[in-house]
Amino acid sequence: MDFNFANGLLALSAWIRNQSWLQRIYRRLPQRVRNRVLFTLAHRASVRAKFPRTEAWSRPLPATAAQTPVVAPVAGSGVNIFGYMRGQFGLAESVRLYARALIGAGYPVALFDVAIDLPHGFDDHSLDAYIGEHTPHAISILFVNPDYLKPALEHIGQARLRGQRLIACWFWELQDIPADWLPAIELIDEIMVASDFVKDAFERVTDKPVFRVPLPLSPIPDSGLQRGDFGLPEDTFIFLCTFDFNSWVHRKNPFAAIEAFRRAFPEGRNDVQLLVKSSNGHRHPDKFLELLKVSAQDPRIVVRDEVIDRAHVHALQRCADVYVSLHRAEGFGLGLAECMAMGKAVIATNWSGNVDFMNEDNSCLVDYSLVPVGEGEYPHPPGAMWADADVDHAARQMRRLADDRGLVKQLGRRAAGDIAQYLSARAAADALIAHVESGSRRVISAAETQ
Repeated sequence: MDFNFANGLLALSAWIRNQSWLQRIYRRLPQRVRNRVLFTLAHRASVRAKFPRTEAWSRPLPATAAQTPVVAPVAGSGVNIFGYMRGQFGLAESVRLYARALIGAGYPVALFDVAIDLPHGFDDHSLDAYIGEHTPHAISILFVNPDYLKPALEHIGQARLRGQRLIACWFWELQDIPADWLPAIELIDEIMVASDFVKDAFERVTDKPVFRVPLPLSPIPDSGLQRGDFGLPEDTFIFLCTFDFNSWVHRKNPFAAIEAFRRAFPEGRNDVQLLVKSSNGHRHPDKFLELLKVSAQDPRIVVRDEVIDRAHVHALQRCADVYVSLHRAEGFGLGLAECMAMGKAVIATNWSGNVDFMNEDNSCLVDYSLVPVGEGEYPHPPGAMWADADVDHAARQMRRLADDRGLVKQLGRRAAGDIAQYLSARAAADALIAHVESGSRRVISAAETQ
């Protein structure tokens, strides 16, 4: 975001705070009016925080590689997949990744779009060729978390699910499952997860089968945008931090990344930059304005807030030198895995789902201490804990990479090799197909005995 504009917002905010008569008037306003003021300020700030547009942004986007299978079809019973097929957020991208893995393996799939109202963008059409109303298979996998399970099932319709074995693929970011999620477990037959962290959490609250299939990474189309198209300098070492405000800003913890950057690089060192790429800031005006306030203290920190196509996100990741995530908790850590897959060095909190594929040899892990989840910071059961990244350690990791470009390349090579092996689309497809086929045999056997 424009540094001068951000500072202008801060100056206006400070002036308002110093006017006691305005404060008295503001406190008397109804809460809905106060909220409207915040939304208006956040909306204007969000418009200014978009990426600058060059002609390259108007070029046609490349097609998704998985739109056509590249191998001979695999014989099998097939599976129905229900999820937010066109959504532009983490869970929606996850359903597409698993679907592409199965499609790429030639396994029969039927995709059904769960088009319920959520505060997200729904403009990803990369799998439209496979989406339909027909769901003929005996096994279904549902990519809708428990808090939206009932409206999703109503949208799908009981007729479409009758007689099927229902697997729910669920993501969660804490060690303890919320109590209000437990009734949803009674509505499904099995739970599929992407990490050991989530597997352990669900196994503590149910005896139903819980199995793990790591998120399969498939080739992501690259829009071809370059640093100049994103308004980034060519000769600067760029750290990238990305998150969605809808995914709870305290969990993603960009403020820690900002503080670590400022501790790592004192004023006057201008060969480094931190790009904080967020989305849906206008939906969370107080937190968005707080982010702008904190970032405006340093002109080397740039905030961009908007939902952009996955091909543009991939290009942005390519343009960065290092990806940073000082998260408090991750169910998996897709952004980290994607950047590692393309050979980027990454810095991340050494806790939760990402440690399945991150280690001291392929990344820069950051020390942490477990602290209670604060009220209002994230939906959580009483006593829930999450990680508080050691900001000083993160700053040392940032400085270490900025000062040693050879290490950056070395870590990137190791990361790419490890991710190619551990998060292989074909390996995930084979594991999921084997599980579905064994389940189909159980469904058929049960039907024959009735």
